[in-house]
Amino acid sequence: MGNDGQSVGDRRGGLAYYELEFADDGAVARDTGLRAAVTAGQVDDVFVFCHGWNNGADSARRLYTTMVDLLADGLARHTPDKGARTAVTGVFWPSLLFPEDDPTTGRPASAPRPTGGELAAGLEPAFPGNKDNLARIGVLLDDKGGSDRLAEFHERAKKLLTTPNLDAGEDSGERAAAELPTETVITYYSGWSRVDGQAAPGLADPVEGLWEGAREVLRTLSYYEMKNRAGQVGRGGLGPFLSTLATPDGCRPREHLLGHSFGARLVAYALSGLADGLVDGASPVKSLFLIQGAFSHFSFNDVLPFDPGRGGALSCYRNRVDGPLLSTFSAHDRAAGWWYPLASMLKRQDASSQADLLYRWGAMGADGYQVDTASRVRLAEEGFPYGFTTGGFYRLDANSVISTLQSPFSGAHSDICHPEVAWAAMAAADLAGEHQRPAR
Repeated sequence: MGNDGQSVGDRRGGLAYYELEFADDGAVARDTGLRAAVTAGQVDDVFVFCHGWNNGADSARRLYTTMVDLLADGLARHTPDKGARTAVTGVFWPSLLFPEDDPTTGRPASAPRPTGGELAAGLEPAFPGNKDNLARIGVLLDDKGGSDRLAEFHERAKKLLTTPNLDAGEDSGERAAAELPTETVITYYSGWSRVDGQAAPGLADPVEGLWEGAREVLRTLSYYEMKNRAGQVGRGGLGPFLSTLATPDGCRPREHLLGHSFGARLVAYALSGLADGLVDGASPVKSLFLIQGAFSHFSFNDVLPFDPGRGGALSCYRNRVDGPLLSTFSAHDRAAGWWYPLASMLKRQDASSQADLLYRWGAMGADGYQVDTASRVRLAEEGFPYGFTTGGFYRLDANSVISTLQSPFSGAHSDICHPEVAWAAMAAADLAGEHQRPAR
C-alpha cells in the first residue's frame, strides 16, 4: 500500500485503491494517498467503503479488495471511460468481532468454546486501558461463582461502555444491559438459546445458566460499545474528512458512501459530521448504500412510530445525500434479524407484544429503511435498470443474493460480496450507464 502523501494508490482492475484509518475518537491515523490524489485533481468519483465488526485489518482488506474487483469489472463493462478517474477507499476503524462469533477461525463444531479468559484476551485490542478489568472478567466467567461474583462481573462489564450513543433513543436498547439491576439482566440473558444453537442450560444447571447469561451480557455490551464507536468515528472523523476533500480551486469529487453492518452506521453518521452548507446539490455525497446495516431501521424517520414527537437521529440529514439512499435486507441475516433486536428487548418499552418489540428494535439489515416514502425493490442482476432518483429511499430485497449461512451467530450477515451488490452501488453512483431522474 502507499504511504501518507502518495498521490496514486494501488490500481486494481483500473481503479485506484486507497486506505483511510481512524482512531476510536475519530482522529485520522493513516491516509495512503486519497487526499493527495484529490488535491492533485486525479479523482472524479470515490467509493468510500467501511467494514463492520471484524477481527483485524486483513479481513477488512479482503472485503475491500474483493469489492474493488467487482466494481472494476462492472465499470469496465458498462462505463469504461470512468475507471481511470474513479477511486475506492477502504476505511479502517477500531471495531472487534466478539471472539467466538468469528466464522473465519476454522474451529470445528465439536471443538470446545473459548474460555472466559480467552474471550477476555480476545477483546483487549478493542478496549485499550481495560486489560486488568478484562482479565478479571475472564476469571469470573471461568470460576462461575455465586451472586456476589455475578454482581462483580456486571459492574466490570459495564466499564467497557465509554463512548456515548448519538441516537435519539431509537437505537439504544442494549444499554438496558448496563442500566438495569444485575439479577434482571442476567436472568433475561440466561434464557437465550446458545449462539451455537444448543438449548439454554439453565434448567439442567441453574448456575451454568446464569453464567451463560453473563457471557451474553459481555457479548451485548462489547457490541454496543462498537456500535457507539461507529457513530462517533462517522460524525467526528469521516464526515469532517470528507468535507475537506477538494482541489485547491474548490472542486470536489463525487463521494459514494458504502458501509456494512456497524460500518453502515459509521457512514450514515458521517452525514451528520459534514460541514455546514454541504446540503442538496452542494453536498459531495452523491449516494449512500447501507449493506446489512446493524443499526436502527428508524434512524432516518421524520417521525418515530413509538414517539410521534421525535424523529430518528439522522432524520435532519437526509438532504446531505445528493442522490439515492439504499439499504439491503435479508431474512438470512441472523445477526440483524434475530440477535440485534433480541439484545435490545430487555427494557420491553414502547411495545406490547413480541412482534412489536422485534419491529421496535429492528435493524436495517432485517427490513431496510422504514421511512414512509421508501420503495421496495429486489437486489437485481447486473444490467438491471434501477432508475434511482435523487433523495429517494430504497429497500433492496436481498433474500435471493445475501443468503449463504456463514456462522450460527451471524447467518448470512457478511455474505455481501456479489456482483449484484456492486451493480447497485454503481447504479446509485450514476456510474452504470444510466442517468438518475432528479427528484426531491
